[in-house]
Amino acid sequence: MVKRRYIAAWILLLLLPTTNITMVLAKQYTSRFNRQFEVGLRREQSNLSQSQLSQKIDFEHESTGLIANVLYRRLSGLYKSMMPNGANGINVRWLRHQAGGWYIEDQRTGEELIIGGLIKNDPQAIEAGFKMFDWGFAQQVDDGSFFMTGDRFHSTSFFVEAVAHALLVIQQSPHSKQYAFQVAKYKPLVHRTARWMISSKVWEQGIRGNRRYTHRRYLVATALGLTGKLTGDEELIKYARKSIEDGLSLQRPDGVNPEKNGHDSSYQMVGVIYAQRWVMYFPQDTITPKVVAMINKSLLWEQTRILPSGEISTEDNTRTAGQEKGRSGKVKGIDRKSALRAFAYWASVTGNLKWEESARQLAKFYYRMP
Repeated sequence: MVKRRYIAAWILLLLLPTTNITMVLAKQYTSRFNRQFEVGLRREQSNLSQSQLSQKIDFEHESTGLIANVLYRRLSGLYKSMMPNGANGINVRWLRHQAGGWYIEDQRTGEELIIGGLIKNDPQAIEAGFKMFDWGFAQQVDDGSFFMTGDRFHSTSFFVEAVAHALLVIQQSPHSKQYAFQVAKYKPLVHRTARWMISSKVWEQGIRGNRRYTHRRYLVATALGLTGKLTGDEELIKYARKSIEDGLSLQRPDGVNPEKNGHDSSYQMVGVIYAQRWVMYFPQDTITPKVVAMINKSLLWEQTRILPSGEISTEDNTRTAGQEKGRSGKVKGIDRKSALRAFAYWASVTGNLKWEESARQLAKFYYRMP
């Protein structure tokens, strides 16, 4: 009976115009996974408790197979367009009078270069990362903010998270003594910026601007939480918890973390990555079990977006199905790095092969990995 249904389905597909085949496959695949979602969720939540999370440190998870060998395999490509002074991305165009403004967030690539360089033993990549941070902090003014950066609160959140995370990973790495000077140098600078973020008017305006974007709750929480961890500032961690709680309250029963009142299979994974970092650095916090549950639900939903080919469907996405453009002016699509990282990192943290399988499926499609 089942075999006859499959044969009938394929006959129907052959009769359809070619342009409709992918859409039909996506809908059928999504429908099947949606029916399995609640079963999978109950199994996942019952099997995984907080005590079953890996005891490895963040540096070790960043060194895990797919992250180290796929995401960090071509570090030179991340700084080939950087200016000698460290300006990166749209900021290069701004300095050349080819863009109307600059964004501190484009200096966050330094995080990837530094962590990847530590893992791959690539001093050139690490130095390039420090140059990016240096250029960013050269734009810092006395109150900790960045002079005239576009999208002030949100763009700053990206940079603060990147710097704090990179410095924490440096301290965990075998090269911690070698780069102790840089950690000491950047620590008070990033602390000053994080304190600016929680100043009353800045915080109120920033949170208001983030209202329609769930992933930004986890970004802000991680930026403040990791800086608090780095500097011993408990007030920053308190604000981070507020942002985490807000994000948790927004998740829908089907696992979606809404963006602009709908789902988005790309930004879903961006938020998950930042939430995973919270779990890693605050494993004993009272709110962390809820964050773990949120991540599991988020990944289970994301699996319903992965087509048999390994491609992530953008069907009905609210932001990355051609509606928005990034800072560079290019139309936003799936952030393949974030998707792969979210599954691969959580596989390392939980030891769950299901997440590993999804990560490999994505690597095969997006990176042509065997």
